[in-house]
Amino acid sequence: MDIIKFLLSKTFLKNIIAAVILLGLIVFGLNLYLQNYTHHNEYHLVPDLTNKSFEEAQKILKDRKMNIVIIDTVDYNPDFNKYAIVDQNPHKNDQVKVGRKIYVKLNNNAYDKIAFPPIIGKSKRQAINLLNAAGFKIGKISEKPYFAEIVLAAIHQKDSLKTGMKIPKNSTIDLIIGDGKRSVEESMNEENLEEKQNPDTAIENTLNNVLGN
Repeated sequence: MDIIKFLLSKTFLKNIIAAVILLGLIVFGLNLYLQNYTHHNEYHLVPDLTNKSFEEAQKILKDRKMNIVIIDTVDYNPDFNKYAIVDQNPHKNDQVKVGRKIYVKLNNNAYDKIAFPPIIGKSKRQAINLLNAAGFKIGKISEKPYFAEIVLAAIHQKDSLKTGMKIPKNSTIDLIIGDGKRSVEESMNEENLEEKQNPDTAIENTLNNVLGN
């Protein structure tokens, strides 16, 4: 009976009401704190960082209360400045909360060097396909008297190339192709004569003709 009287008393009811009010105040305050802490409903548009340096992008994002993180460096692209931003996530004009990290990829400062493919002795079409697949450009194609229509030499910036040599990707390669108009005997006799005179004479003479020297 005493417990029932206490539960029905004004003192108990006042305590219950006070506890409910206090709990409501705590929940309201916690919710308000979380909204301020997480910047609830506070968004900014992500700016376009394309072709900007890391320092420029960092300053732009700092003014918008965002952070920048480099995640990768990609193959050199001549359409962008060296070490400039080529890709970003989130993308421009996306809405993000304050403090959001913007992940970027930077352009390299030069083409990577890759191995020169084995094209000497192959047909013109085979050589061009191999060069294109490796990421090279085809430059001037010249013919030299020879019994077979095959690649006799490949030149990059006046240097004769050999299989496996490392040169920058996207380099322009000049080719010297046999014209297929001489007999095997004529070609061999000419090569033997040139080798006796100078082992590099044949290639040097052809290079001079190709390069206009």
